[in-house]
Amino acid sequence: MLTRRRFLGRGLGALAVGILGGRGFAPRLGAGAKVPGIGDSDVALWRSRPFRPLSGPFESTMVGGYPFSKKWTGDGFDDGAIPFHSCHNCFDENGPPAPTEEIDIAVVGGGLSGLMTAYRLRDHRPVLFEMRDRFGGAAQGEQWDGVSYSLGNAYIITPDEGSFLAELYQKLGLDRVVRVHDQKDFIELNGAILDDFWDGLSEDDRLAFERYAEIVTYMGEEEYPEIPLPEGKDNQWILDLDRKTFKQDVEERMGMPIPRLLAMAIQSYFYSSFNAGWEEVSAASGWNFVAAEEFGKWVFPGGTGYMSDAMWRKLARMERLHGDPNHPRFLRGGTMVIDVRMAAGDRVQVTYIDTDGELRSLLAKRAVICCSKRVAKMMMRDLGTLDPEKREAIDDIVHRGYIVANVLLHHPIDPDYYDVFLLGAGDLAMTGADFEVDSRVVDMLNGGYARVSATSGHALTLYWPLPFATSRVSLVRATAWQDYTRALVPQLTRMLGILGIDKQAVQQVRMTRWGHAMPLASPNLIADGTAELLRRPIDGKIFFVNQDNWALPAVENCLLDAEIFAPQITEGL
Repeated sequence: MLTRRRFLGRGLGALAVGILGGRGFAPRLGAGAKVPGIGDSDVALWRSRPFRPLSGPFESTMVGGYPFSKKWTGDGFDDGAIPFHSCHNCFDENGPPAPTEEIDIAVVGGGLSGLMTAYRLRDHRPVLFEMRDRFGGAAQGEQWDGVSYSLGNAYIITPDEGSFLAELYQKLGLDRVVRVHDQKDFIELNGAILDDFWDGLSEDDRLAFERYAEIVTYMGEEEYPEIPLPEGKDNQWILDLDRKTFKQDVEERMGMPIPRLLAMAIQSYFYSSFNAGWEEVSAASGWNFVAAEEFGKWVFPGGTGYMSDAMWRKLARMERLHGDPNHPRFLRGGTMVIDVRMAAGDRVQVTYIDTDGELRSLLAKRAVICCSKRVAKMMMRDLGTLDPEKREAIDDIVHRGYIVANVLLHHPIDPDYYDVFLLGAGDLAMTGADFEVDSRVVDMLNGGYARVSATSGHALTLYWPLPFATSRVSLVRATAWQDYTRALVPQLTRMLGILGIDKQAVQQVRMTRWGHAMPLASPNLIADGTAELLRRPIDGKIFFVNQDNWALPAVENCLLDAEIFAPQITEGL
C-alpha cells in the first residue's frame, strides 16, 4: 500500500531535545536547464513553465523603505475579477457550446496534483488545463541571480528506499538535486536564533520537552497513522485518533503539564504547516505530519517548484514530440475550465475559455478534477444531482488563505540554516482569533538552502499563515496588498536585524498570496467518511485528485492519490 510513512525525518521532536544529524548532498543541475526538443521560439509553451526567470532591474514600489514588487504573485488576478466569484457557467437555454474535440482524458487544474495526474497518464496523451499562465499551482518557483526559491510548498519528506515515491523521484531526477535536511530546526526567541533554548529551562520544563520528544519518536516508529488509509488493514485506531484534536492527544500522552514555550513551539509549527492551531487539527492528521518529519526532509532548488517543473518538462517534451500542430496542444496554460458535466454517450463535456477569450467545449472519456473542491463545486453545477453526498461533503471542507513572501538579497544568509520558527518575545498568539489581531510571519526559511552553486543572489522565504475564518476575505479586499506589505515592514526589519543583514541588501520583496491553498484537517473528517466522499469518483467517468481529498496539505497526498486512481481512470480506454 502506498503511504506517506517511512519517509521519516527529524523535525520538531528533534528541536525539543536538540538532536543533531548529518547533511546529505548530491550533484545538482540548474533549475533553468534547457528542455531538449523545445525551441526558444515556442514562447507560449515556455511561458507556461512553473519556474519563472527574473532579471533586473526590478520595477518596485517603496513601502517603509523596502522595494516591493508592485502586485501579488500566486493568485495575482485583479481584485475585481476573482475566478468563480461570479457565475461563469450560467449558460442560456442553449447550454454550453457544442464540442469541437474528442479526447481520452481531460485533467482540470495544472497544479502539482494535475501535473502528477497528467504525468502518470501520459501514455494516453491527456489534455491538461490550467487557468493561470503558468503551471504548478502552489508548487511554483522563481529564479533570480542564480538562486531558485519557492512561491509556495517548501519540501517533501524523505522517501523510503524502493517505495513508489522513491522511484518516482528518481525518474524525475529529484535525487540528483536534493539537499537532505536531517538536523534539528531552529527557533527564534527574543531576537536570537537558538538551537539550545532548552538549556535555560527549569527541570520540570526540561522533562516536559523530553517527554514530548519521546512521544514523537514513538509515533514515528511504532504507531504512525498512515494517510491515505492502508487498504486491507484494521484502521479503527486511526479513525479513533482522528476523532480528537492533536492538542487533546498530546495532553493525554504527556501525563504532565505542557509548558508555554513547548506549546508555542508546537503551535508555530502547526500554523506554518496546517494554517491552523493544534487545537483545530485532527490528531491523526497532525501525527501524520509531525512524526513523518522526524526522519528527514528533501529540499530542492525552488522547493516543490522543482518537482512540478520536472513533471512539466517531461510533459513538454511529449508536446513537442507527439503534438499535432494543426490541433490545440496538450498543455493548455491560460485556459480556464468553467464547466464540467456528464454528456451523452458516456462522455464528459468540458467547457473552457481559451487563450483568445473564446468559449469552447470538448468531449472526454474521463475527466480528472485536480483543483480545489471549492472551485470544483462551482464548475460542476449539477454535482448536487450527480452525487449529493459529495456535494454536501465539499461544503464541510474549510479552506484558508496563506501568504509567502520572498526577500531577494545581495547578502549571504548565515548561519547556513534551513528553517527557523519565530516565537518573538514568547508572545505568539495561541488561538486563531488572537492571531487575526496579531497576524505575523511564523516561519523563516533559507530559500536558497539547496542552491546549485555559489551565487550572488540569496532568498529569504517567509511563511505567513492566516489561521482564522476571515483569511480568504482579507486577501481579496481592495487594500489587501497595501495592508499586508505595511504589516510586513516592521517584521522584516526585525528579521534582517536578527540575521545581521542591512536593509540596503534587499533588492526586492515579492508577495505571493494563495486564496484557498490550505484545507483545514479538522477532527472527524476521515472518521466520519467525509474524506472518502471527497475522493469518490462519479460514474467511473469523473475523478478527483487533490491534496484536499484528505483535507491534508501534504504534497505526498497529491502524488499518492494520482497513483491510486490511475488504474481506475484508464480502465476501458
